[in-house]
Amino acid sequence: MARHSLIPRIPLRVVLLGSSLMALACGVPSVDDAIADQMAAFKFGAYEHVVERAPALVQRCNSEGAGEEKAWKVEKFRVLALGKLGKGEEVSEELIRLESAFGDQVTPGLYGRVGGYLTDSGSYLEALTVLDAGIQRFPDKSALFRPFIKRCKKRATSAGDTAAIKKLESFGDL
Repeated sequence: MARHSLIPRIPLRVVLLGSSLMALACGVPSVDDAIADQMAAFKFGAYEHVVERAPALVQRCNSEGAGEEKAWKVEKFRVLALGKLGKGEEVSEELIRLESAFGDQVTPGLYGRVGGYLTDSGSYLEALTVLDAGIQRFPDKSALFRPFIKRCKKRATSAGDTAAIKKLESFGDL
């Protein structure tokens, strides 16, 4: 039996345009509303939007005293969006920066998730670099990275990515 949604599928550009027009009509959205917009943009695949708007939103979080938790949420979605976009070098740099700024909020799960997104985007070598950095940072949680590495191995091998395949040798027997 087919299920039909009563909510029409609205193109992302229309949603984002509507959000921008609402902000203009009603003034500047609150930090919470701006974060909700970022999360919606991520959900709808507007990763460039998330990446571009994050620095200004983090600055707002800091200047308006919104709290570290909200700034962290923006930063986390930014690094996830970079992963979705396949920007592995930027992801690696951002994870290092986030570790020094937010410490324990950077978890093995974040490394795994971003590594998975990089794999999905076809950035196999960069995915392995991120996953390896996660293993180095969380050696006691290295088993959590195993499924991500196996998935990356399968896809890199299928794609014939020789650099990624060579990097996989450093992970030993999976």
